[in-house]
Amino acid sequence: MWRARWDPGVLKAEALALLPCGLGMAFSQSHVMAARRHQHSRLIIEVDEYSSNPTQAFTFYNINQGRFQPPHVQMVDPVPHDAPKPPGYTRFVCVSDTHSRTDPIQMPYGDVLIHAGDFTELGLPSEVKKFNEWLGRCWAGGGHALLPGGPPDLPRSHCSASPTPALVSALTCVCDSFRLGDVLPKGFRPGLFMQPWFYGWGFNLPRGQALLEKWNLIPEGVDILITHGPPLGFLDWVPKKMQRVGCVELLNTVQRRVQPRLHVFGHIHEGYGVMADGTTTYVNASVCTVNYQPVNPPIVIDLPTPRNS
Repeated sequence: MWRARWDPGVLKAEALALLPCGLGMAFSQSHVMAARRHQHSRLIIEVDEYSSNPTQAFTFYNINQGRFQPPHVQMVDPVPHDAPKPPGYTRFVCVSDTHSRTDPIQMPYGDVLIHAGDFTELGLPSEVKKFNEWLGRCWAGGGHALLPGGPPDLPRSHCSASPTPALVSALTCVCDSFRLGDVLPKGFRPGLFMQPWFYGWGFNLPRGQALLEKWNLIPEGVDILITHGPPLGFLDWVPKKMQRVGCVELLNTVQRRVQPRLHVFGHIHEGYGVMADGTTTYVNASVCTVNYQPVNPPIVIDLPTPRNS
């Protein structure tokens, strides 16, 4: 089991990077400057010519490069909830898009809980408090919880320059103290980031250069990457619209530069599942279906614990 590691009564400056709306900068000035200093020595990802049309991008790269076909990618079965954890491994329990429907969720044992965003329905402070209480019940015995730096849990109207005290109090409840570049006690380095623009919801950016600039801030050496939305081609298919909706620049950042061991996301409820490309395991952990029924179980992933932990 787990333990909530935050103080619901104090707004801590070091926790602002993990606030689920725009109360604080998602990246500190030092992180931005560090990223700029090292850009010249690393692979530069550019805006893709098909950035604004993910379906076209998927078709082009699949036909010309076979980029999304076996043996390059494959579907993966998650670890059964009742399977014993191998010695020397860390167990990650991944959820996303719970939309205030946490009561039916049967949470398995784990060392680290990852929630990839959309934990409320309407972005109300009462929903945020309910989510925090759920975390407290689930993780009463210890462990760590990670949330992305900008899930669209609040409508843009709630992300004002002067949030109400009730909203500040509610949001502070779900702030963990991990920041960009921190290392988990298990030795893993997490990275937590935002998502493409999506209608009128808060903490979003348009596809292309604006979003790529945020992906460029992801440092090399990140083991666990958490975004709300998926990369192109990985669990991003929307059958009703017959469209791919993942981010091309995120895909290129993940595969060509960062290469994390685990990438957890959600947002596309129809894409629930696990895939792998030989380097990274991709998890769409959406608990709710497209009809907002919370029937998809948490996804369990075991990773070897870093030797230096």
